[in-house]
Amino acid sequence: MHLDHYLFTMTSKTDRKTDYEFTSIGPKGEIKKTVRFMRISHNFYNLSFGEIDKRTNGIVDNVNSGNNDHEMILTTVAAVVESFTIDRPDSFIYVEGSTPSRTRLYRICITKYLSDITNQFKIFGYQNNEWQNFTQNQAYNAFLGIRNLS
Repeated sequence: MHLDHYLFTMTSKTDRKTDYEFTSIGPKGEIKKTVRFMRISHNFYNLSFGEIDKRTNGIVDNVNSGNNDHEMILTTVAAVVESFTIDRPDSFIYVEGSTPSRTRLYRICITKYLSDITNQFKIFGYQNNEWQNFTQNQAYNAFLGIRNLS
């Protein structure tokens, strides 16, 4: 995908966790964001992103920084996923919003860039206790992506 996004760097990598950082820029200034991949099983990773809680080193994913750049943030997260899966092409990436409205925002962005995304990834949505091929204008509780290996 060749979408405008912030520059990002990998800041840590272990067998279990990989972090990337980038800086959101807008009316509230520069705000550091982190994208974290946590390995749940052999090739299954949970993706979370937000701001780092300095006390716990956890990601605060329910903050609204008010920098009016949510689309740029999401395209940056997409670019990070692309980079992460280059080294791990058989990895499943699980994404769920911290609130229903965030999950809806992710669905809207996936839909907006669906043709770009599906050139490289197969996307699934979780609905009614099952995974199904992602369909536009369908409400989902979570998303799962894997690189097209063909």
